[in-house]
Amino acid sequence: MDNQGMNKMAKTTSSSSSMVEDDDRISKLPDPLIIHILSSLPTEQVVRTCILSKRWNHIWYSVPTLFFSNNITNISTHRTAKNEVVRKQGRDKFYSCVEKYLEHRKKGMHSIVDSVILTSFTLKMKGYYQTSKAEVLDKWLAFAVENKVKEMYLWIDRDEACDGEDMYDYVFYCLPKIIESARYLTDLELNGVELDTSNFDFPSLKALSLVYVRSSCAVKNGEAFKFLLGCPSLEKLRLHKYYFKRVSSFTEDEVRLESLSLKFLELRDTRYRKLEVEAMNLESLVLIGVTEYEIDISACKKIRNLSLDDNGRNFNLSLHDLISSSPLLENLTLNFCYNYNNHFKISGQNLKSFIFKNCCLNKKRIKSKIKVTIESTPKLEYFYYEGHIDLNMSIEPSNSLNGKIVLFEKDHHVYEGYDAVWFTDLLNFLLNLNCSWNTVILHAKNFESLTWPEKLKKVCRSPLLKWKHLKVNIEYGYAFGVSRKKILALKDSLLWISPSLETLSIDGRKIKIL
Repeated sequence: MDNQGMNKMAKTTSSSSSMVEDDDRISKLPDPLIIHILSSLPTEQVVRTCILSKRWNHIWYSVPTLFFSNNITNISTHRTAKNEVVRKQGRDKFYSCVEKYLEHRKKGMHSIVDSVILTSFTLKMKGYYQTSKAEVLDKWLAFAVENKVKEMYLWIDRDEACDGEDMYDYVFYCLPKIIESARYLTDLELNGVELDTSNFDFPSLKALSLVYVRSSCAVKNGEAFKFLLGCPSLEKLRLHKYYFKRVSSFTEDEVRLESLSLKFLELRDTRYRKLEVEAMNLESLVLIGVTEYEIDISACKKIRNLSLDDNGRNFNLSLHDLISSSPLLENLTLNFCYNYNNHFKISGQNLKSFIFKNCCLNKKRIKSKIKVTIESTPKLEYFYYEGHIDLNMSIEPSNSLNGKIVLFEKDHHVYEGYDAVWFTDLLNFLLNLNCSWNTVILHAKNFESLTWPEKLKKVCRSPLLKWKHLKVNIEYGYAFGVSRKKILALKDSLLWISPSLETLSIDGRKIKIL
């Protein structure tokens, strides 16, 4: 090799070395910043960083978050001999890894770190829990509690060998008594465990989520949520299929939920015939799949956000009573998946936002008899509708609105084309919303669904909608290839619908009006 080649090789080697040094910018960061970055990673990945350099050899001991997950989403749920072997190997490996990590962590904390307070402990066990391993899990949770954990998130599936239709036929992991010592907890999320609420005392707890949780304590009539009195700082409560034992005298499913600090409450698929909520500072209420029961929120006068989702069940709650009980209501969300024959009246002197999702499948193509009237809403600023157009709706705001309309289309429209019935229904639907609008976002599947045939324009009167700024999103739009002729036809139809348009865009592209 000549001198010129040697010099070129030396320059390349020097440049590569320099690039390696320059690329390792993370190691140059201060420890607190590195620890903050590592806190967002699963613990298994955090441990792997110890091989990067001597400096990284012990830094993982100082990470204040622990996140363990068995991650078995790639294993088939079918019970075959091969799958069971794979699952057993994965289960044993998971338990072993967590055990080894906690042992090393204990040693490292005593020898290197003076004092490390755990901010978060997360354990996700999908299909892996065995009753024989209860003591092992107890030890893991004890480690977290002893290190003054602030946030604890537990997702633990029931024992795989168990089966049954009732919640009390399953074998759940029962939280150990050591949890009662976790007085530093601010956030607690439990999924698929059994909980002893007889001595529920968490003075610092601000957020509590109970999903598929079973209480081991028998309660008297109305005292199912008495344990919340042991959480004087609780602000957020989420209950999803929370079950509790009833004493023999408990014949009525009437319960009372009382809290002075609670600001957010979410109830999903709960089984109470009557629920009385006494939370004078409650600001947000979310009800999902509980619409067939009686809920009394008359004591909650500060509710500003209310969301109701029927989850496919019949809606028997009195919407009028719920709204009238909330004089400060600002944001209302309704999600209907059930076909109704009701007239819902929406009103509120402080209502600013109304979101209505009419997701009923209506497979038999029977026109919905649901009727919605929006009136006496002087502060209404935003309206969102998602659903079918065969709906009797009227809106009477006193000021200009901003909003979004997402049109659901039946399959026969998409595949067989849009007939006069479609455009007649669409015209009536838009006429019911004929108020002053500032910005409207309109979402449809095809250009054809919003392009009025010339024959219909001649026999139909324009709705003369009062839209200023219109943004149209077409699901099968530009990305599927659209001719200029289709774009111009859609533009003409939209101007026929609303001659007062000042700006128009289709799939993010501005369209000249004049």
